[in-house]
Amino acid sequence: MLKMFAGAALAALIGMGVAQAAPLEAYGRLPAMSSVDISSDGQKLAYIRTDGERSTIVVQGVDGTVLQALEMGARKVRDVQWTDNNHVLIRITETTTVSGIFYAGEFALGASLNVTTGNATSLPSRTATRVANALFGGRGGTYNGKPVLYAGLFASTDGPSFQHKDGSLDLYRIDPDSGIGQLHQRGDYTTGQYLFKSDGEVLARTKYQSEDGRWSLDLRQNGWREAYSVIAPIDTPDLIGRSLDETSIILNVWDDKEQTWNLRPLPIAGGPLGEPIRSGEGGVVLDADERVIAFTRQEVYREYDIREPRLAAGWALIKQVFAGRQLYLTSFTPDYGKLIVYVEGTGEPGGYYLADLAAKKVKRIGGAYPGLTGADVAQVRAIKYKASDGLEINGYLTVPNGKEARNLPLIVLPHGGPQARDTAGFDWWAQGLASRGYAVLQPNFRGSSGYGHAFLEAAYGEWGGKMQTDLSDGVRALAKAGTIDPKRVCIVGGSYGGYAALAGITLDKGVYRCAVAVAGVSDMAKMLEKEISQGGVNRPGVRYWKRYMGVDKPSDPKLAQRSPVNFAAQADGPVLLIHGKDDTIVYYDQSTAMRDALKRADKPVEFVSLKAEDHYLSREGTRQQAMAAMVTFLEQNNPPN
Repeated sequence: MLKMFAGAALAALIGMGVAQAAPLEAYGRLPAMSSVDISSDGQKLAYIRTDGERSTIVVQGVDGTVLQALEMGARKVRDVQWTDNNHVLIRITETTTVSGIFYAGEFALGASLNVTTGNATSLPSRTATRVANALFGGRGGTYNGKPVLYAGLFASTDGPSFQHKDGSLDLYRIDPDSGIGQLHQRGDYTTGQYLFKSDGEVLARTKYQSEDGRWSLDLRQNGWREAYSVIAPIDTPDLIGRSLDETSIILNVWDDKEQTWNLRPLPIAGGPLGEPIRSGEGGVVLDADERVIAFTRQEVYREYDIREPRLAAGWALIKQVFAGRQLYLTSFTPDYGKLIVYVEGTGEPGGYYLADLAAKKVKRIGGAYPGLTGADVAQVRAIKYKASDGLEINGYLTVPNGKEARNLPLIVLPHGGPQARDTAGFDWWAQGLASRGYAVLQPNFRGSSGYGHAFLEAAYGEWGGKMQTDLSDGVRALAKAGTIDPKRVCIVGGSYGGYAALAGITLDKGVYRCAVAVAGVSDMAKMLEKEISQGGVNRPGVRYWKRYMGVDKPSDPKLAQRSPVNFAAQADGPVLLIHGKDDTIVYYDQSTAMRDALKRADKPVEFVSLKAEDHYLSREGTRQQAMAAMVTFLEQNNPPN
């Protein structure tokens, strides 16, 4: 039985007159404003402003006065962060290779902006030893009372990867004006992470031996002392941060007996792991000194369990102001007197707000999608249905504005990952498709995160199996309820979702009229071989893929049986393939191979190659190109009216 429910703010829009939809390009734009961060003195904001292909770092007073505007051109600027009241860290990524690492990837570069002088400096500009030109992490702090940036840098050698025994991930302190980096703490080839206080005092480090999967944590106590270790080939613990009272380090540790993740404290002064302070999946919120101040969990919306009393009181007021919307706490001052909140949901395409709790005022800073109004954001409903084996599947159904939820054309839109999930917030793919008259189903199929370990485990070995039929079971449930027309269904997805789209049209026959795969996997064996070639068979990432695929090696015949490229002749509808030339996650040849196989089988196929585009559709022009091609293809092969 199909169950639907919606909160007060998701009241049905049925019965509204059909309004003129916003242009499709408005949904495909990059967010015009992103990564809003407030300075610790509460007087200044920094954010990324994007206009087409060009980005600008804007620094302004809370009154709106622009203090600095640094043009970044077409660089892929990912986020900004105050490191002190006068410097902003800018993170940029490039699809490239870096010295000391033999494979191409999307690597982070850094720059520091002095908001008084307007000068920008590359990080690091110079170090005494040779390091890879990529920044790992990074946050502000002090050293001998002076502001610095602490960041991980990989000591570059002739070795080919991070697990080469001649290399090491070291902690550096970098002057934010000169960019000169000084070695702060040396690591080795097994070092993965450091925990340190804002004054530079190093408290702990993690180590991982890929050969046997041994993960360990060392405490800094008159030298290094191992305080905890476990054999974890895949489910490695996470070093989260420090406890609010600063007496413990917080680890996320897998409990094999209870089959769950636990956040557990490890006393800094010494001693065994303490009792769990939270069990299950979810996230945390850290302050500027990496103390855990809140826990998060994802229900219909993200919910916050806040442990810092001042923040808890303020957040309760914010929830009243934006009742029924999806809220994200994105930034705050150290005294929690001012908060930056991102709000989205039905009727709100995404906006940043400054909450001044002392003044009891909330002011809108700007919107992520200024080309869209509240009326352009369709209703999102949380739904539940049963898979064919009885497993309960949660998901979201976006219903086009002005249309009754009866006999609608449907687009199934599975997420990537696959160990990820969709939420009820603004999704530009789903909203763009709904604006053209389609209902959109986003199933959180087995293997999705946020529903407990048993739900994850139900997906092991089911890549192309029950993970796939969970999607078509959703189609059947919606059809039985009369919500959608089962003869007007297509499937669209990116990354793993792209695989699901290709498998849907070739392996799960009779469900979909057409398929759109964006950066989709078509040949599972070839994908696994590529992963192994980039670091060896013992990498956790390789073990992760094997778990979902249910195989031990690329030659396992199961991979051939579930690879759409081998079943192109069975495609029972036209296929659109879209792929970025610079994709280093799912390689471009996964799509070209599928195109060639479909052509050999004389099946209808279209191919859109995105120049200089990565796996994430990071550039506005190609992002809009992809959406336009997708909608044109869908309207031709599955008309919404």
